[in-house]
Amino acid sequence: MILIALVATGAGIAIGLSAKKAIWEGWVTDRLFQVKTAFEGVDRVESAPVLVVGLDNVALNSERLAPIPRVLMAPLLAEAGQALLEAGAVAVGYDFVFAYSADSFVDPSTGEPRLKGFDLPFQRYLYQNRDRVFIAHTEVGVPHRSFTAAAGQGGVRSVIVSTDSDGVVRQHTPRLPLSESPHLIDALLAKGGVQISERFTAIPSTRLATSIPYLSLIDVLDLLETEAGQKDLREFAAGRIVLFGGLLPFEDEHLYSDRFLPHLPAERAETGPSGRPRVQPQTAGVFILADFVAAAATGRIALDPAPGTLPALAIVFALIGAVAGLLLPLASLPFVAILGSVLALGISLVGLSAGVLLAPGVMPVACLSAMVVSGVGKVGILQRRQRSLVKLFGHYLAPDVIKQMAASEQLPELGGDTRPVVVAFIDIVGFTKMSESLADRDVVRVVNACFDEIGRVITKHEGYIDKYIGDAIMAVWNAPNKVEAPEKASVDAAAEIIGLLDQLRQITGQPPLDLRIALNAGPVLVGDIGGEHRRSFTVMGTTVNTASRVESVAKDCKVRLAISGSVAEKLPEDYPVAEIWTGQLRGLSTDISVFTLDRPEMYMEPRNGTDTQATGSKEIAADPGNLVNLNR
Repeated sequence: MILIALVATGAGIAIGLSAKKAIWEGWVTDRLFQVKTAFEGVDRVESAPVLVVGLDNVALNSERLAPIPRVLMAPLLAEAGQALLEAGAVAVGYDFVFAYSADSFVDPSTGEPRLKGFDLPFQRYLYQNRDRVFIAHTEVGVPHRSFTAAAGQGGVRSVIVSTDSDGVVRQHTPRLPLSESPHLIDALLAKGGVQISERFTAIPSTRLATSIPYLSLIDVLDLLETEAGQKDLREFAAGRIVLFGGLLPFEDEHLYSDRFLPHLPAERAETGPSGRPRVQPQTAGVFILADFVAAAATGRIALDPAPGTLPALAIVFALIGAVAGLLLPLASLPFVAILGSVLALGISLVGLSAGVLLAPGVMPVACLSAMVVSGVGKVGILQRRQRSLVKLFGHYLAPDVIKQMAASEQLPELGGDTRPVVVAFIDIVGFTKMSESLADRDVVRVVNACFDEIGRVITKHEGYIDKYIGDAIMAVWNAPNKVEAPEKASVDAAAEIIGLLDQLRQITGQPPLDLRIALNAGPVLVGDIGGEHRRSFTVMGTTVNTASRVESVAKDCKVRLAISGSVAEKLPEDYPVAEIWTGQLRGLSTDISVFTLDRPEMYMEPRNGTDTQATGSKEIAADPGNLVNLNR
């Protein structure tokens, strides 16, 4: 009994402490925030020290801003920022990466710098308000050098937020001294006179999108035009830190710990005349930055416990679990487990109220683990199988076995099986050249319009979109779903997609738009590829690589559809295929023949009886003699 109690207690402590970073623990923490709000109620937010100014749909669709591309709004953002500083704002931060300067624009037809000096107001604004205005950089985006120079040393700060193991943003670790930290959050805290040196977790009480003081950008610009509006602007800005950011749906959004919390009633929130954007499932990045600053400034945070606190609690709960498992009837243990978990979560909730984040998984897991271990030991004693049970449970508690069990419960097994599929690469021809003449939002619109129609056809013909690769789509037939005739289905889909070209050109307003499709059939590895934290379902193998090589043949031969021999030979007899190339593709050791459907729409250039198609090592006359029926 003593030996089992010691083993059970040790196991409970070890397993309980290992649960500190479990992927589910963050979910429990967020639920504790929800319970805390239910008990304490939702406070009013007039005293919130941060104001968010959003570039939202209302602003972008307003009469004043609708004609202006987003990349040309720097002067307006400068006007709004200066107005807020003059209205009493402590500091201003921009959750925008000003990577483009209109001053660098040169008319491609004349070479004239038509927008020279356009961004001068924003540059002057940054220079005159150094140490009070900060602009953002990210892992992949940095401001234009002219803005960086104007903002000066320390004027460009990082807006990157870190996530927990479950992909949710909850914590921030300050870098000291705050005024010299690379993080925008720390710079704004320093300007607000906040002193904090430890990692902290913000404790929200409502959905941020409904509670943080908010003005649309168009509200700020409109309020400046009247004396009454300027007074309202002073009430919004005085003594506050201001953060500008994008509030468009699905743009710069993250999972945050406010996602289970109630909405603050609209009449209780500080909001401008234009109202607020619709609450999204995820939280806008600018709201998260604002909440970290506001939480630290108002003490609405939880710090890590003092060293030794969690081990001590794990010991206590492991002892409770071990004693309960040994001394109480087995039938009562589920009720004891529930009571122990409720008590443990209650202690974590009290810790939150005291500003300490006690990892909520440590205590209940320590109790339950010790209870399980001692219960199994008790069964072994009663059945006189102590040795075998101790040995079995000793193996059960081995670290490598525990890791393997945890992995099998949380994630599917990496890898997969081999099966025959058809792989397709569908590329928008001339996309790079087309995108040079379009604004960014028009590029996105064109790509999305094409992908939407193409994806509909792929799905209709039982295909699976494996991934989007820039302006191309990789699709698969016969994985993960079973397709009776994947070669025929893929060719039918390709033909229908090519038949949509006129419709796509009309939808996108791009007459030069064209498509190129390559198909190849063969065996691939199908399954989950990746690692512990990120994985995806995909296909891998030589068949995929060959399909991408076949696309280059389509480009050289100026056809919209190129299919390998492994696809062509499985097509029905009434599908006319013409051989367009024979040779050895890069990376392959054997020759391969490439075909197309001998239909006019499959050729990018008009054909006649005397035209020829380039075939790499030889030329093949484009006449009926080149039609190949591979089933005969």
